[in-house]
Amino acid sequence: MLIVDVFLDLCLSVTAFLCQPVSLTGDGYVAIISHGFFSGRSPSLDSSLVFALFLVLHMNIMWIPVQFVYRYRLLCKNNTKSMQANFTIAAVTIVYSIVAFLVIKYTCEVRDENQHIGQRVFEMNDWPALQDKRQLNAMVSHVTEFRLISWTILWSFTSSVSIVIVVWCEKMINKHFRQIGNPTHLTTQRMHKEFHRALLAMAICPLITTAVPTLYFCTIIVLQLCPGWLSVFMAIAASSISLFNPLTTIVCFRCYRSAAFKLVTFNLCGKKVQQIDTLASLPSRADATTLATQKTSSRVQ
Repeated sequence: MLIVDVFLDLCLSVTAFLCQPVSLTGDGYVAIISHGFFSGRSPSLDSSLVFALFLVLHMNIMWIPVQFVYRYRLLCKNNTKSMQANFTIAAVTIVYSIVAFLVIKYTCEVRDENQHIGQRVFEMNDWPALQDKRQLNAMVSHVTEFRLISWTILWSFTSSVSIVIVVWCEKMINKHFRQIGNPTHLTTQRMHKEFHRALLAMAICPLITTAVPTLYFCTIIVLQLCPGWLSVFMAIAASSISLFNPLTTIVCFRCYRSAAFKLVTFNLCGKKVQQIDTLASLPSRADATTLATQKTSSRVQ
């Protein structure tokens, strides 16, 4: 899971670097074109970079609920309601991926009736007209303004909150293990509940970290009114996603493995302690021999 996560983030960074999309607005329309590494060299390859960028973004967003289902399935093997919720999340993920792919394909497709609108938008922004309509990759109407600083604040806030949740869960698990003395059924049941809540929070952390900022980031790419800063922001945002998302996943995995190891160790130690207590409550061999002799003599009398 972590390897796929890092691979998708790396693809997002490389695609954003090669694409460097530029948005041109006018008359309530925005035209997104690729003005990156292959601009002026290979029109056919350059025209497909925006679609590739949208596709990689879609895969990153789709991977978020997939990670959640993968982590949460370990907690609901014996719980029917949790399994039903898990299958529901998986079904929603599949439906969402299909719908989002169709929306992306429709957004990145320029029809003949919109060709003159794109040319007029280019003229309003003093951009050279495109001879090949394949270079015009996206056309969206009813533009809504989004500010880049709000996305940056949202990303920083959700990342900080998720890291705090992970650290807090690890501290609570360690504290709970230190408080448990002699293992009983009640303390073991309470430990399992605490462990379940902590692991559930750890599973939700990547969802909190990446879902809202990534969706907002994808919206900004489609509906962007700041052409001059879009390319720079794309590179910074993609680099941030490729850096913080795997780091958060690594932290979650380390806490997950540490807590699981402590749980297994505690169960083994608890069984050993119970066995020792049971053996200690039994009489020794000498005491058993003496007791048997006393019973025999009493019967003879």
